Amino acid sequence: MANIIKSLQKQYSGKKVLVVGLGLQGGGAGVAKFFAELGAVVTVTDKKTEEQLADSIKYLDKVPITFHLGGHQQEDFINTDMIFKGPSVPWDLPEIVAAEKKGIPVEMELSFFAANSLAKIIGITGTRGKSTTTQMIFTLLQNSNYPVYLAGSLPGISTINLLKTLKSTDWVVMELPSWPLSGFHRKMISPHIAVFTNFYPDHLNYYKNMDDYLYDKEAIFMYQREGDFLIINKNWEYITDSSTQFLSHESLTSTLTGLSEVKKIAFDSSVISFSADDFPAELQFLKGEHNKENAAAALAVGKVLGLDVNNCINIISQFKGLPFRQEIVGQKDNVIFVNDTTSTTPVATIKALDTFTDKPVYLMLGGQGKNLPYDALINQLIKAKKIILLKGSFTDEILPLLKEKYADMITPVHDDMRKAVAEAYRLAKNDTGGAYVLFSPGATSFAMYDNEFHRGREFNKIVHDLIQ
Repeated sequence: MANIIKSLQKQYSGKKVLVVGLGLQGGGAGVAKFFAELGAVVTVTDKKTEEQLADSIKYLDKVPITFHLGGHQQEDFINTDMIFKGPSVPWDLPEIVAAEKKGIPVEMELSFFAANSLAKIIGITGTRGKSTTTQMIFTLLQNSNYPVYLAGSLPGISTINLLKTLKSTDWVVMELPSWPLSGFHRKMISPHIAVFTNFYPDHLNYYKNMDDYLYDKEAIFMYQREGDFLIINKNWEYITDSSTQFLSHESLTSTLTGLSEVKKIAFDSSVISFSADDFPAELQFLKGEHNKENAAAALAVGKVLGLDVNNCINIISQFKGLPFRQEIVGQKDNVIFVNDTTSTTPVATIKALDTFTDKPVYLMLGGQGKNLPYDALINQLIKAKKIILLKGSFTDEILPLLKEKYADMITPVHDDMRKAVAEAYRLAKNDTGGAYVLFSPGATSFAMYDNEFHRGREFNKIVHDLIQ
């Protein structure tokens, strides 16, 4: 990889690089640091303030970077040699459009990395299960003595900085949400092994419709070549001829309302499908059919790589899960607290309700909406014993329906997490046979927190304080 770094130094030393979106998860800060170390003149612009971005700025302490925070200045965009756009920054941002009209290249971290890395990439996308499946596959390869690295849109990881050390014999397991995959479309590249976990409505506060959302997802396999692999949930059906028809499964028809009925996509990779039934063992630490699907996807990767199947099953079965994804935080008296803060869609809350069925559920629900359909969730809320509401636009939207259908089950709307947890515990502890306080909001956190991880950390702290 030393030759790649030397090549990038020649290309970018002395050049002006603008990073749009410093963010709070490490990606933007990693890009800024990487190019500053190459000798580029780096400017960072973000709509957030210095106070909001304090942790990311601290990471860049003593790195020669100019910060323009609290808003964008068009001069930064049109007086630079290259722009790195953060995942949630829209391509139609007026300043980005103006830069592209001037011929200034606009890049994204993960597609730039993929285009410059000699290591083979296993990419994972899907509406739900990306992070868990990514970590399962990484753990599987790590325990199978592969030289493997974790990358992509995971908190605290700077993927681009892996370019400094990766070799052609290495493997990279990369989580790829839809937003960074838009950069893969622009470069017309896909990972060597693509895993597509599932597809449900999401991000309709960002995309115009489901077609646009699916189009970005499709970049994970659209540019694969002969010798590459697409591992996809059996909820998608394929008919292979001179081109491949991309069809929605019957069971997803209602979910995919508005989606084109048939998408014709030509590609040369091998297609392997999976379902929960394809994982032949019990998961020791994870609940739910959806986690069996994640395990089956990881097992399919192991088979593609020629790993011992029984060893793969054993490794995957022992996987302990990730923080904030149906995480058992602790127990006080007869009440078990579950943190599912990454549940930012109605579908995710339905999955959580389907998972925790052996005890009464006191569901903490609500937050900011993403313009997603919620009728199915409203019907499934009958599975909860009580619903403790958190403030946000999604909560405001569904509240009239909740009052009509579940008047005796809902609490007043809380704007304080600590009070909401205390109320949930007060209600749940009356179930002498045990109960769950299930924090599965079905919405984003921006009404009260920076992001879902900030929200999850706060929930855990409150629960630990309560238990102690």
